[in-house]
Amino acid sequence: MAAEFFQEANGAKSSTRVIFVIGVLWAIAMTTLGFVMLHWAVGEGVAFFTASSAVFIGLKLGQKPMEAKTNGQVTP
Repeated sequence: MAAEFFQEANGAKSSTRVIFVIGVLWAIAMTTLGFVMLHWAVGEGVAFFTASSAVFIGLKLGQKPMEAKTNGQVTP
C-alpha cells in the first residue's frame, strides 16, 4: 500500500515524490536534533525547518508545470 503512494496515475514511479518524502523526513530529523542537542529556541527551529524543507516543497510544486511543457508551451 505504501509503495502505491510513490506511483503516478499512469503507474510509473515518481522519483520526485520519493525525494520529497525523504527530504521532508530529513528536515524533521535535523530540526529535532537541533532542538535536543543544540538547544535551539523556537524561532531558530522554525527558521531552519522552513529553509530546509522549502527546497523539497519547491521541487514538488515545480514538477507538474515542468512536465506539462510541450515544445516550449505550457498546457493547462
